[in-house]
Amino acid sequence: MGTVIGLLILAGVDVYLKRKTGLHVHQWIAKKYSDYQKNKGE
Repeated sequence: MGTVIGLLILAGVDVYLKRKTGLHVHQWIAKKYSDYQKNKGE
């Protein structure tokens, strides 16, 4: 039962981010990660 709720929460977060930023969760994370790597490299 917990997995269903977890998936619903993830789907909700995905929809929310999609509306707010135009990116899906995995794209948003990839973007944040690449920004982090760039800042670390300087």
